[in-house]
Amino acid sequence: MGRPERKLDPEGGLIERFAHDLRQLRVAAGQPTYRIMGSRVGCSPSKLSEAAKGLRLPSLSATLDYVRGCGVTDTAEWERRWHEINEEVEQHAQAAGEPARTEPDAADAADAARGQERRPRVLWKVAAVAGTALALLAANAAFIWASGDAVPDVPTRCRSPHATERVPISMQPCVAVTDGAVVASLDLRAVRAVDGAVAYVWLHNAKSRAPLAKTLRTCELGALAAGQARACGPFSHEVPPGRYTTAVAVEPGPRQSEPPQWRRGATGTQSQQIDIMP
Repeated sequence: MGRPERKLDPEGGLIERFAHDLRQLRVAAGQPTYRIMGSRVGCSPSKLSEAAKGLRLPSLSATLDYVRGCGVTDTAEWERRWHEINEEVEQHAQAAGEPARTEPDAADAADAARGQERRPRVLWKVAAVAGTALALLAANAAFIWASGDAVPDVPTRCRSPHATERVPISMQPCVAVTDGAVVASLDLRAVRAVDGAVAYVWLHNAKSRAPLAKTLRTCELGALAAGQARACGPFSHEVPPGRYTTAVAVEPGPRQSEPPQWRRGATGTQSQQIDIMP
C-alpha cells in the first residue's frame, strides 16, 4: 500500500485549501487510486499525487487532469479558481520581493530570455537519452506484452460523445488497462432536462460479440438539468485474455436487472477496443 498523504489544514492558506478541496473531490468520486485517475486522463499518477500535496500550487494542466480524473467533465469552475489563486500567489510573491511562481513553459521561456547557455545542452542530452530509451522500449514492447508477466497499462481509449433519441443524454464510454485489469467508465451529459434515467455499463467481448454478465454495473442518474454532467465508474474488472470494449446504454428508470436486449449483443454505444494478452 502507498504511504498515506500528509494531513492538510483547510485554514492553512490558499494553496493548502486548494489541495484540500482537490482531495475532497476525489473522496466524493469514490476515492479512485491515482493510477486509475491517471489512466482516465493519460497522465502519470505521480503528477496527480503531487497536485494534492498542498506544498505548492500545481500547474493548471495538473489541476485539470486531477479534476477530470475524478470524473468531472465541466472544469470551468476549477480553472477559474486556479487563475484566481495563481494571481494572488504572484501578488504575494511580488510584495515580498520574491520571484513570482510561473508555469513550467513560462519558466523555460524566462530562462531562455536570460541567456542561460547550459539549458540547451542539457536538454539535448536528455532528449538523446530519452530517444534511445524509447527506441529500446519499442524494440522490446512485443516481448514484454506477450511474456505473461505484468500487462502494461494502456492509455484510456474513449469514443466521441453519442446521444440517442430515446433518452436525451450524451454518452462517452472509455476503456483502459490498469495493473492488468480492464477499467470501464462512462461520462454523461444531459442534452436537455431529464429525470430518472439509469446508465448501464459493462464489458463487451469484441470477438464473440457477447456481454460479460459479471461486469454489468448500473448508475441511477436522478434529475439532470440541460448540460449537466455525470460520471458512472470507473469500474475495474479482472477478465480472461481477449479483446474488449466498454459497452453502455442509458434507459428510462426505474433500474432494471439488465438493459433491454443486451444479452443479444445490443448496446447503446461502445468505446474503442483494447486487448488483454495471455
